[in-house]
Amino acid sequence: MTLAEPPPAAAFSLRRDGVAIGLGALAVLLAIIHLGTAAAQRESMQAALAASDSFSAAQAMIARETVLIAHANAPGLDRDVRAGELVQAMRLRHDTSAGIEQMTARSTQLRAQSQAAAARAGGLALGESALQLAILMLAVALVLDNRAVRRGAMALAGVGAAVALAAGLGFWG
Repeated sequence: MTLAEPPPAAAFSLRRDGVAIGLGALAVLLAIIHLGTAAAQRESMQAALAASDSFSAAQAMIARETVLIAHANAPGLDRDVRAGELVQAMRLRHDTSAGIEQMTARSTQLRAQSQAAAARAGGLALGESALQLAILMLAVALVLDNRAVRRGAMALAGVGAAVALAAGLGFWG
């Protein structure tokens, strides 16, 4: 066979079938990665909202603590009332289950969780984009029957899958 001759029909059919199977496999992988991206984005959003709620609750407790301390320091206040106000203010600050310090620490933890999930979603989205481009390249390779485009598409798909895997396992961001 010379360069001017077209490839045998059977060989072309096998290549075409292989590319079609590759397209299908990449489409399934793309769908799986997309689900992971959506889940990571949802986790990031939920953690950010929970951090905001926790921070708002801590700020409200700080305001209440300030009011209690200011009231306890008012002149002419009965000693028992003063002591009660200061005890309440101390409880707000140091309550082991839901005090100001615990709420602030929880807010910080939730913010970090949100940022990690957002970084994971970004890596997954990058892998997803690479797979979309690889699928497009495979479709072009199918039409052109071009080996170089086909190999480039598979290489890009491998990189996209590796990036998505690294992001999914937490090695991204």
